[in-house]
Amino acid sequence: MQMARFRAEHPDLAAAEAKPRIALFLAIAAASLFAWFYLFAMVVDMAPDMDMRALGPGMSAFNAFNGFESLDPTTRAFIAAVCAPSAAIGHFGMPSQDAWGLQDLIIVFAMWVMMAIAMMLPTAAPILKSYASVQEAKGRKAGPFSVLLLTLGYLSIWIGFAFLATMLQWGLTEIQTMSPVMAPASMVFSASTLLLAGLYQFTAAKQACLLRCQLPFPYFNRRTEKGFFRSFAGSYVMGLEQGLFCTGCTWALMIVMFAVGVMNVIWMAILGLLMAIEKVVPNPWVTRGIGVFLILWGLLVLSISPAGRTILGI
Repeated sequence: MQMARFRAEHPDLAAAEAKPRIALFLAIAAASLFAWFYLFAMVVDMAPDMDMRALGPGMSAFNAFNGFESLDPTTRAFIAAVCAPSAAIGHFGMPSQDAWGLQDLIIVFAMWVMMAIAMMLPTAAPILKSYASVQEAKGRKAGPFSVLLLTLGYLSIWIGFAFLATMLQWGLTEIQTMSPVMAPASMVFSASTLLLAGLYQFTAAKQACLLRCQLPFPYFNRRTEKGFFRSFAGSYVMGLEQGLFCTGCTWALMIVMFAVGVMNVIWMAILGLLMAIEKVVPNPWVTRGIGVFLILWGLLVLSISPAGRTILGI
């Protein structure tokens, strides 16, 4: 409703928004596809010689590329326990099984950066389009370089998030809460992460950040009136601010990857889709529905784990 009212009050903006941005969308698609290719290359490299179930729910589908699917559960569990960690050594994009060094940190950081580009850059397409539309509605040309700087500012925040996620994963691996193949080693940890992500969906901070992602026009309009568009630095700063809004909106959904397996490309795609739906469907029940789903899932995981049953008093 707010978006429709804003467009009605600014017909020049509505006209500019209707303009197709083929080059912009093609550039976003190319960058996102490259990131997805990198992530799938990691999975494909692991698939021939390890039980892909170890990477998280849904990843068993990739066992079609090896012989694990035809084995009985006991044999599969034995081979996974004995061979999977050593088999992961030397795989493209995978850290070592021993204590991480600088090279391992760089590898994991690169993976998180690719995850951010693959999952978050497509959801930024409406923001980038809005930026160009606001400038053109005010009689200014939104050149490719200014849009690129806005994108770099946006991605700078997510690169910072990737660094923090890398450090967190390193710490969780050191205390053996995450397995050598970057999957959760504790059901209580998985459940706690899901519950945290689900509860955040109902917070005021989530709603405030989501609104700014769903309706970026007023933000760009105010910033442009203050002269932010007059310099390339201003475009970069606006990208940083939009990146902060987006991170405030989706960081909890991103950390769900710790609960389902960091290299679980199935859930990467699902979560990326949910984030996109949240931003393009301005209905609070979408956000609440995702929150309820995550909370119920977290409680289910907690209830089926021995430690969780003790916590719940079951």
